[in-house]
Order: sequence, then C-alpha cells, then structure tokens
Amino acid sequence: MKSEEQKAKTKEIEKIVVRGIDFLGGFLPLKTYLFFPLLSSALIWAIRRTAEWKERVLSFEVWLDPDIVETKPDAFILAFFMSQPKLRKSYAGEIQAGDMSVLRPAFKSLYPIVGLEDPFLRALFKPELENGDYQAIAGSFKEKTAKAKEDIDALPDTSRLVSGLKTLAEELLSLNLQLISEPQVQKVIIRLVKKWQENRNG
Repeated sequence: MKSEEQKAKTKEIEKIVVRGIDFLGGFLPLKTYLFFPLLSSALIWAIRRTAEWKERVLSFEVWLDPDIVETKPDAFILAFFMSQPKLRKSYAGEIQAGDMSVLRPAFKSLYPIVGLEDPFLRALFKPELENGDYQAIAGSFKEKTAKAKEDIDALPDTSRLVSGLKTLAEELLSLNLQLISEPQVQKVIIRLVKKWQENRNG
C-alpha cells in the first residue's frame, strides 16, 4: 500500500504530466502518437539527471548514427542476443546458425532500444516491447523512426517544444526523486495520455 507521501508525489507527477499533455495537445494536435515518447523521454532523462537532456531527447543521435551500431563485430552482436533471454528466444534459430544476415540488421534496430535503453525509442515501441515482439520492432524500425523524426522536424518552432519539455523536466526534478521510478512515471503518462485522447475523441 502506498504511503501518504508516495500518493502525494504521484499526484504531483500527474499534475506535471497533465500540463505536458496539454502543452503537446496545442503543439502537436494531430500527432498524438508522439505524446508518450516525448513526455517519457523528457521526464526519464530528468529522473536520470542527465546534463545534456535536450540533446538526448531530440537529437536522435543514438538511433540515426549508423556508426554506433554498424561497426560492432559479429562477436559483440552475438553476445548481445545471447545476453537477453527474450531476444535469445526470438532469434534462437538465427543465433544457433550464426546467421549474421538476419542478426546484424536486427541488431541495428534492437541495440539502441534494448542495449542502450533509449527512453524515446522504448516509449515509441512500448507495445512491441510489452509483447516481446522483437522481430516486429526490427521490421518496422526504419519506417517508424523516420516518421517520428519527420513529424518533429516539420514543427515550425522546435525551440518552443524543447523549452516546454525542459520546464516539465525541471518541475519533476523539484520533487523528491527517491520516491519516483521510471516505470511509475511511464504508467502515469500512459494512463493520462489515454484519458486525454478519450476525452478528445468523446
């Protein structure tokens, strides 16, 4: 059972998330699929207290820089798949056969999400991750990430988006973060984004 202090902190998180949803609702009214990834990314980096949070939220360096993943040797890629039980199960045949023609392209998509745990990507592919459908992630990675980048790049004023996300992150940082976990924040975001969408569509 949650303590009163934890309940109070959860309420504060909810208020911050609602402000973020309202902000994005005015900023990206037709791109609601980006709400969870953007909010999650900004708030998770706040929790992690990453100094260069702005770059990590919006630069897309991790998953659009081919040098990060393309230069990894076969042994590293095989070790990555072997070290993750769900990945090992999904790609059992390919691992056993050492089929790098399948594993290397899949690695390019999965390593930033599973290995580097990029919060934007983890939020963007949350349904697939929850279902353990790693082959679906690998199959749709290029298309889905390209669409997200295109939609964000098309915004007329990304500096205002960054400023709004930074404000939300700073508000979260003002709370006692010892009582806040990344999954807890993500659950709050998901619930409130769904509620916002239902109210908007209802």
